[in-house]
Amino acid sequence: MKALYFDRSAEIERLQNTLAHQRLAQSRTSLDDNEYTSRFERLDGAIKNVAFEIRQSWKSIPNWLTNVINAGAAVKGGREMTVVGRATISRWVVDEILEQFFHPALETMLSMQLKEIERNIRLLAPTPQTVEDDDALSTKVCNWRLTTLDALHGLINSPQALEKRTRLAEELVHKLVEYLRFHLQEPTPPGLLGGVQMVVDIAIGLASNLPVESRDVRVWYPLPGCRFDAKFMKGEGGLPPLGTPASSLPEPEKMQTDNNSNNSGDNVADEGPQAPPKDGAGNPSTRAGVAGLPGQQKQDTKKSSGFSGRVKKALHGAGAQPAPQPPPSPGAPPQGQGANVSKQQQQGSQVSLPVGLDGKGDVEKIRVAGFMAVEVRGRSILVKAPVWL
Repeated sequence: MKALYFDRSAEIERLQNTLAHQRLAQSRTSLDDNEYTSRFERLDGAIKNVAFEIRQSWKSIPNWLTNVINAGAAVKGGREMTVVGRATISRWVVDEILEQFFHPALETMLSMQLKEIERNIRLLAPTPQTVEDDDALSTKVCNWRLTTLDALHGLINSPQALEKRTRLAEELVHKLVEYLRFHLQEPTPPGLLGGVQMVVDIAIGLASNLPVESRDVRVWYPLPGCRFDAKFMKGEGGLPPLGTPASSLPEPEKMQTDNNSNNSGDNVADEGPQAPPKDGAGNPSTRAGVAGLPGQQKQDTKKSSGFSGRVKKALHGAGAQPAPQPPPSPGAPPQGQGANVSKQQQQGSQVSLPVGLDGKGDVEKIRVAGFMAVEVRGRSILVKAPVWL
């Protein structure tokens, strides 16, 4: 009996040592928490610079933001459009870089396929019901990722890896510039290309480090209408209250607003990121055009004045309409935007998210986020997303 007891004790000790060696072998840290926080802060700063540079050049607001941005904001080009720029670029970086590629040093198609497999491991798993279930799922994802990286070690560290990473960065810069130009007036600001290059370079660097972590580092962008969670978000101020959303304008008035924004780029006061937009009294270019009409000036001026009055009422009638309901939840994102992020928000860390409440006990919904949130699942919060309610 005594010999059997000591044999069993020795076997338990061997198993414990084996498990400890396995955990040590799998414990890989590319960057520490402070370095990740510093790099994401640099990314936030680079995005802010681009957003400020293009704040007066918008001709249209991305569809997924029209419910949370005031009508006429693009004409003013103030703080509200700086936030639009921050939100647009931040979400694009998450969707098109961090959630699109497994590792920048791999061939594009292979990298995208591997990232989809990694994402599906979590998305197709049963929803975690406890913190332990969520930790187990994170461990499963990390083990698959590390095993895959071991198998791809030769490709990731090959002489061609740097060339593939450089080529991917060039493609992403072109893609982001074209995406922004679609919503901007011509000519675009001269600093757009340089600012976008800096944003993409920092994001590519992060995308090279995040996959090789044995920790599960989660990066996500909170969509409009997402519940406010003080654990992952920090409230910001300074935006004008939401009165008449850009999405509520009738189609002819939307077109008139876009035309006004095309003609008023030189008439908008230069405002810094912290300055609130100034209330205008109508479009100067519209008034100048009416004053210069030949022939039937009186009759056409009367018609134009009536139409301008409707535009003016739509742009400045914040008190005439009740505040709109919050936009759809992250589970139903706008078409063509952020499906991957939305799915992650449904599946990730559900059991540990505290609900943000307002003074009446209702769940608070965010209006727009200016940057992404970053956490090490189950351990720490690296970056809180700046949001406006």
